[in-house]
Amino acid sequence: MNPGETLLSTSRTFQLWRYGAGHSQLILRSGFRPQADPVELLFEGVRSVRFENLHFPELTVWRDEDEVIETEKYRMYNLRIELRSPKHTGVITAGRMTYIDGTYTDGTIKWWVTSPRGEEIGGGARPTCE
Repeated sequence: MNPGETLLSTSRTFQLWRYGAGHSQLILRSGFRPQADPVELLFEGVRSVRFENLHFPELTVWRDEDEVIETEKYRMYNLRIELRSPKHTGVITAGRMTYIDGTYTDGTIKWWVTSPRGEEIGGGARPTCE
């Protein structure tokens, strides 16, 4: 589906800032020095998270091949994002990732990546009720 690509490579250090399982959102933030404006990476529709550490110095954000979840009727896609730093790599599976200059509530969205839309599979039309 997606062969993989580098989405961001920076000398900044990012850390886990907020994770809300109920809202399926995760925020990584950078900008802890007085001279650095904050930058956030917002992940929405988070399905899984795996970190060995909550700090990511010299972060490279890599979009790996999209993950596919398939049932008898539907095929759904999710982004598989690797957070690579010199000492460890974390993985987030989510529907969308957004790069924000500033903070989530008052920053400027610079770019985003969204997983492909899901699709109905199998045969036949949906049943109707009369």
